[in-house]
Amino acid sequence: LTMASLPVAITIYASQGGATSVVRLAWRLLYILFPITLIVFGVFFFKIKKEYRHTFYSTERGKDLTIKQFRESSEDATKANYSFQTSKHHWMSIEEDVRSWVKLNWNRWEEEKQKWLDENMRAKIPLEWIPTNKTKNK
Repeated sequence: LTMASLPVAITIYASQGGATSVVRLAWRLLYILFPITLIVFGVFFFKIKKEYRHTFYSTERGKDLTIKQFRESSEDATKANYSFQTSKHHWMSIEEDVRSWVKLNWNRWEEEKQKWLDENMRAKIPLEWIPTNKTKNK
């Protein structure tokens, strides 16, 4: 997608009065880099053993993979990675599942001092999902 959008970007730049020398250089680079990139990817792909080629591409959307990994994993670190380390748009449809999982396990994570639950991960968990002393006593 990025390589295919380069000619469009060059054309837009040129149509808006971009410097002619820059436009010429951009077209020259495109004519050189685009075929080289295709050749390198072709060689790379065909050097891979046939039985492993399917591991380099997928028609599954990232959002679907995130949801599947969260639901199918039994490891808290994996669930956290697939919920809080990805875009919220990936897991918005299962937000209640993620919220329930956090509320249900937060106390255990605190007691066990989970390695994956570092400051960075804590910052990504919405505060309203974290049980407070008030809600712990209920």
